Amino acid sequence: MPSITIDRPVPRAPAARLVDGWAAGYLTTADAERRLLDAAARCIGRWGIRKTSLDDVAREAGVSRATVYRMFPGGKDRVVQAVFLHEAGRFLHGLDADLRAADTLEDLLVVGLGATLGLAADHPVLGTVVAHEPELVLPHFAFHHLDRVLALADALCRPHLSRFLPAGAIGPAAELLARIVLTYGFRPAAWLDPHDPASIRRFVRTYLLPALGPPTDPPIQENR
Repeated sequence: MPSITIDRPVPRAPAARLVDGWAAGYLTTADAERRLLDAAARCIGRWGIRKTSLDDVAREAGVSRATVYRMFPGGKDRVVQAVFLHEAGRFLHGLDADLRAADTLEDLLVVGLGATLGLAADHPVLGTVVAHEPELVLPHFAFHHLDRVLALADALCRPHLSRFLPAGAIGPAAELLARIVLTYGFRPAAWLDPHDPASIRRFVRTYLLPALGPPTDPPIQENR
């Protein structure tokens, strides 16, 4: 699968611009391009990346193969990359409004965690690729590549967490949330069901709020 980010760690400021760019790109996509990307997403969701051809995309969109090449120079790799960027923008645009509507940290975490875990479970493109072509996805989240994922998570979470947490706590909180999403997104647990809001809220109240809130116990004194 084509890389949708750069190969070196992404500092927070460039990551924020990247996240904003995905959402803005989704909103400004021309109708013809949007129809083609939606058609490509349906094909990938149906057959996966490897089995989807440009002919399949063109046929699904009702256009010629030449039209696909004209709109996305670079062929299939460019189309696949554009689909993932478009779907990321779609997701971020919808999620941002829901996060802004949250009145408490608990509600914010419930909305964010439910949406991101639900994305991994239900998205027709991501779900198909993770289930049938995991080798195309998992390397983008492993080892040194994880740095850019955490930077992107920080950029996404920071504007919303800043309403409830002090500045110094935002980075660690964003990293914790990203690691939880990656863990349970790729390896779901029966007791944490993204389709059950009560399950998400119970997890948030039991584990996340105590972890992100101020300590309630005195610090442990080392024996000297």
